[in-house]
Amino acid sequence: MRVILVLLCILGILQGFSQSSGNKGNKFREDFTEANLLMDEGYYNQALELWRQLYNEDPSNANLNYKIGMCYLRSVNEKDEALQYLEFAEKSRTSDYSSFKPADYDPYDSRERNAPQETSFYIAEAYLLNYELDKAQLGFMTASDNLGKKHNLYEASTRGLEVTKNAKKQLAHPRMDITIINMGPTINDEYNDFSPVISVDENALFFTSRRLRTDSTNANLIDYKTGQYFEDIYVSYRDRNGAWQSPELLSINEASHNSATINVSIDGQELFIYKDTEGGGDIFQSLLVGETWSYPEKLSSDINTSSWETHSAKSADGNTMYFVSDRPGGFGGRDLYRCVKLPNGQWSKALNLGPKVNTKHDDDAPFIHPDGRSLYFASKGHESMGGFDIFITRTSEKGDWSKPENIGYPINTVDDDIFFVTSADSRRAYFSSDRDGGFGRKDIYMVELPKPQDASNLAVFKGLIVPGEGQKIPANTAVLITDKTTGETTTYKPRIRDGVFVAILEPCKDYEISYVVDDRAIHTEELSVDCKVAYSEIQREVLLDPINLHGSIVKVITPGGSITQTDGGITQVQNTKDNQTTVITTKDDVAIISASPKGTAIFDKYFGYNEKDINLEESRFQLFMNDLMDMISKNGSVEVELEGSASRVPTATWKTNDILANNRANDAKKLIMDEITKRGIDQSKVRINSVKGLIQGPSYKGDFDTNRVTYQKYQYIRIIVK
Repeated sequence: MRVILVLLCILGILQGFSQSSGNKGNKFREDFTEANLLMDEGYYNQALELWRQLYNEDPSNANLNYKIGMCYLRSVNEKDEALQYLEFAEKSRTSDYSSFKPADYDPYDSRERNAPQETSFYIAEAYLLNYELDKAQLGFMTASDNLGKKHNLYEASTRGLEVTKNAKKQLAHPRMDITIINMGPTINDEYNDFSPVISVDENALFFTSRRLRTDSTNANLIDYKTGQYFEDIYVSYRDRNGAWQSPELLSINEASHNSATINVSIDGQELFIYKDTEGGGDIFQSLLVGETWSYPEKLSSDINTSSWETHSAKSADGNTMYFVSDRPGGFGGRDLYRCVKLPNGQWSKALNLGPKVNTKHDDDAPFIHPDGRSLYFASKGHESMGGFDIFITRTSEKGDWSKPENIGYPINTVDDDIFFVTSADSRRAYFSSDRDGGFGRKDIYMVELPKPQDASNLAVFKGLIVPGEGQKIPANTAVLITDKTTGETTTYKPRIRDGVFVAILEPCKDYEISYVVDDRAIHTEELSVDCKVAYSEIQREVLLDPINLHGSIVKVITPGGSITQTDGGITQVQNTKDNQTTVITTKDDVAIISASPKGTAIFDKYFGYNEKDINLEESRFQLFMNDLMDMISKNGSVEVELEGSASRVPTATWKTNDILANNRANDAKKLIMDEITKRGIDQSKVRINSVKGLIQGPSYKGDFDTNRVTYQKYQYIRIIVK
């Protein structure tokens, strides 16, 4: 009887053990299946949690190590964690595959303990991301040899070899002419901050963040795919001392959907954003109305389609929109397209930028410089050193794009580098990166760049409307800039919060600028931009008189410059930057910008009809002669170029305009030599290199009285001493 009881007891124990073991096995299979399904749907963060639980039960399982490594490779910020698991998987993987046979490895069988042959490819990717380039090269070679040309990773393996070669080249020649600066804890925090967009005046920074909102309204709203908060758009403004203020959450965000910065228009009045929509995502536009951003509206025409549109950039003149789409008919993946503004104000049909810019790989994130010629974009093709790299291409006068150039390491890295915007003078850029020493995962950085060899040929007109003390800027304040050649007028609205407005002016043009309040012009000025001017900045302050707006004062300011000469209502502001000296001469609300090489002394005088004389006692001329004397004292001698110019308005006094132009130049030469002798200096120390008389400007149309500034810019004498 006792034996029977013992046997029954043992049987009960065995049955209990069998049920426990079976339940455990069922749970493993269920979690294994669920994790695979999550990976298939792209939910790598959630799949990783399950794989790690299974791994804790069986850490020597090569397949589980492979699965974990794959999830880390596809993660947002933890890609470097993949290597240790893939290394174990590759080391433990059996090597009896003679060629790729799907039957040798079953990714959906929970009993599978081996890792697939593809491990050699993915471990090469992990080596590349960890800058172990020799191992990456060997891994890609092994993958391409073992997988065979028919395998879907064969082409990616050969591309991996090219990318590794590019990475070695870039790392061997890092850029030493740049300085990368983290924008600090005011902008960056412990979460992902990325996709910076900077206004032309560099006083407003828009960016995307996955941070917890200050009011915690998104605390329980998690993007299931990434395991992070949804993307929100923030903006930070500089104060008058140049310090960035705490970022503000824009009201156009939706807590349970992604909203991301794309670009901002030149005048800062249009913000372009990306929003999740059915089919992937689309490009939207929000307008600044007073101090509030309007509800985002989807861009129409041929820009948004049923495909995935991710990014856009609007040209400074507002006539071209560059954007990204993975629509059919491209060169592969995402491509760059453009639309142009039609006479009716609508956008044209989209045109692919072509195979010189687009590749069979993904191309994304365009940024068109205010000069309208320089296009920055991100690409996984071309000579990328890993993931997306930033490239630059320039368009010729014929509209052809140059071969894209990689902007180099350490801006570009072996991981994705995709959002990059520059300042108007191309001396600073803003981008986001996940690199050591940051405040969070991805941070926003500023990079100081060297002076470009081909400086942008444009003028940035920066204005500031200043209300009376204790007053606000009237809501209907506007600045109207008219191109006097075409008659086209563009309206710019100052930001109500700080009164700033910005415009881009092309050289070789005359402009009329009107400051308008309540539909009434309170001040008007003329501005002429010299054809020779490279990048320059013009600043204006408009001080509003709260008692009599029609009597408002305009104060002229040039950044970094100084008022060097004044006489008889004439103001001359000289600003030296890089290798160019820019001079703005203003008289009677007419401003003319000219330029010459750095290290020169400049005197120019603009004449009225038939005038040619320079007054010896004129204070501006005496200051110029003082500069000339200082240059002789320092250098022993000087070289002088004289240029007399006349417009095509007929002259009766001087018979022909040729005579007038040459008289202006020769009179200036005599004036200088007489003044040199008067000051006791040997004339041999002043070498006259050229004396030119020029007839310039448009053909005369009999409109001198109504269009005086158009012709006056060609009535001058210019003296350059170096």
